[in-house]
Amino acid sequence: MEHEEKSQFSHIRVRRDGDLRYLCFVRDSGEEAVQTVLNIRKPYEMVSPYSRAMFSSYLFRPKQEQVLIVGLGGGAMVHFLRQYDPRLRIDVVEIDPAVVKIAEKFFGVRSGGTVEIITADAFDYLSKTQKQYDVIYMDAFLKPTEQTDSTGVPLRIKGVQFYKDLQKKLAPEGLVVWNINVHPGLKDDWQTIGEAFPQAYLLRTETANVVAIGSLSTQRPTAAVLKSRAQQLDRRFKTNFSFAALAAQLAR
Repeated sequence: MEHEEKSQFSHIRVRRDGDLRYLCFVRDSGEEAVQTVLNIRKPYEMVSPYSRAMFSSYLFRPKQEQVLIVGLGGGAMVHFLRQYDPRLRIDVVEIDPAVVKIAEKFFGVRSGGTVEIITADAFDYLSKTQKQYDVIYMDAFLKPTEQTDSTGVPLRIKGVQFYKDLQKKLAPEGLVVWNINVHPGLKDDWQTIGEAFPQAYLLRTETANVVAIGSLSTQRPTAAVLKSRAQQLDRRFKTNFSFAALAAQLAR
């Protein structure tokens, strides 16, 4: 255990095991829900299978100029994007000031250069911002309460109407990518995304998470197109996971 505190929004712990550092939210039951796993020697390498699947966004939009991440956690996604797409402009919205401080102190993530971390409620930020993003990554969790679903996702950032409003913040043919913890309401979550977006995709991971993608594109890329893009991305990124494997799953 390296750090523990209770904020307005969560009970937070930071743990380290060798080269791996963990950001955990503690439930009222005492159970720890891991939010981030970071290799502190190679922070740009994705450790969690779900975080790798989040970047299947590049299969649909290989060239991204500006993205939004909703939910900072330990900032693993920020490290990845800064390493492999250094010209990309990255905005991050995080509601909890304690998480922002912890991410800087223990995970080396802070505003600067192409990265801007905004401490705000994502619902309020999205209702006011005039920016348009190529991709919006939804990865926000709090301690489960009456204001969240059973996994801790705030109810204000769920639902068909919110997703329709979210589309106004996307560039043409933009994407929204969700990290969703498997739970009894998963089928309803998936149906809602399918109702709100012209195209929707679901990727299962080796953990208790699925990744959903909602796209404004009117057409679905063929398996051959996804395979070709994946091969180009594997040559471009040379990272610790395979875009070809993600493309194969999407093509099913």
